[in-house]
Amino acid sequence: MFWRLCHILYRKANRFFMRERRRNVRYPVSIKLSICDLYKQNYSGVHELETPIEVENISISGLSFVTEGVLPVGYYFNASLAYEQPGAPDSANPNPLIFTTVKILYSKPLDHNHYRYGCEFAVPTDNLQALLAL
Repeated sequence: MFWRLCHILYRKANRFFMRERRRNVRYPVSIKLSICDLYKQNYSGVHELETPIEVENISISGLSFVTEGVLPVGYYFNASLAYEQPGAPDSANPNPLIFTTVKILYSKPLDHNHYRYGCEFAVPTDNLQALLAL
């Protein structure tokens, strides 16, 4: 009985003093993204997929997004992320693009027609550091 009480108190204390367990800090963003093709390593895939995507957060190692479509876990897609450079004039390429390949790691249903997906960057680029430094 004593050890059970200690275990319950330990779990409650861990919830109160939550520590970050992720490898990299996630930054909240609001980026629109669209996926046209999903593919596996052997280039078999799902084509002509038109589903709106709202990116929720991003880190050096990956991103999280919400969509209405059901996407297969373990598949890859090519992503282009646009960001604005602060202080840059409008005529001097205000929205540079970052091209990268993203792998879907997990899926979690939010309600009956929305799903949250966690992804990692399969091909990390140096431009992601610039995006997160803004």
